[in-house]
Amino acid sequence: MRARTADDFLRELKERGARRLLRVRFRANRSTIWSLTQDATVLNVHVAYRRAPASVLDAFATIVRGRGYRTAAVKEAADQVRNWRGLVPVMEAVRAYHAQRLRRSAHRCDEDTQVTHCCATPAQRAYLRALYGYLNRSRFDGLLPDDLPVRLSNRMSTSLGHIIPAQDRRRGRFVIELALNVDLMLEGNGAERMDTLLHEMAHVADWLFDGNYGHGDTWRKWARHAGCRAETKYERPVRHRRKRAEPVTRVPPLPLALRRRAA
Repeated sequence: MRARTADDFLRELKERGARRLLRVRFRANRSTIWSLTQDATVLNVHVAYRRAPASVLDAFATIVRGRGYRTAAVKEAADQVRNWRGLVPVMEAVRAYHAQRLRRSAHRCDEDTQVTHCCATPAQRAYLRALYGYLNRSRFDGLLPDDLPVRLSNRMSTSLGHIIPAQDRRRGRFVIELALNVDLMLEGNGAERMDTLLHEMAHVADWLFDGNYGHGDTWRKWARHAGCRAETKYERPVRHRRKRAEPVTRVPPLPLALRRRAA
């Protein structure tokens, strides 16, 4: 089958009733296979689906028409998209490419290079360090690395967080960084900030202890253990800056239990 362009993909979805959609963007991600903006006008989709059959396009159209909400129809369509057999070989090739790049750069990674693009203020870094340490002890039994770099990013447009897994002969499996969308520091995003950090920490545990990176059964096990939503798509609305150039300097309050301990 001929590989579709983004315009081809958009046209075929519109023909299937996804008329609200304005843009399709192909992504060579290691784990995320699709994401939809909150207004359902932009669909980010893994490059593997450029050669997907008509049935998978039908499923994507259902997802877009349903605006990604977890209705029965959208959930069934998402399962069909995720289980398409053509996804696996392309996803594995993408992961192998990224793993090779990480292996080449791992020996150059130190604390300075890990936080080069961190937009956090010193006070925000202290907050993230305290919160990560508290959740590591209280939700992950202290199993995660104490010195894992946790940073804020003002470059994320659709995602709320990510980790960068790596592996080499000397260190084995390790995690280069855990990054959160800086918008999570805004007032009103308290539950979303906590859930996203736990979500990403579950990815850290899954990679370090099970050798998996994705939203599979082992990640769901860690997510349930930590008490966060074992879902790949966050459904509650998240507050964002009106302009991405606006700095975010707010430092949220720490959890009450941690404040009491510090008092």
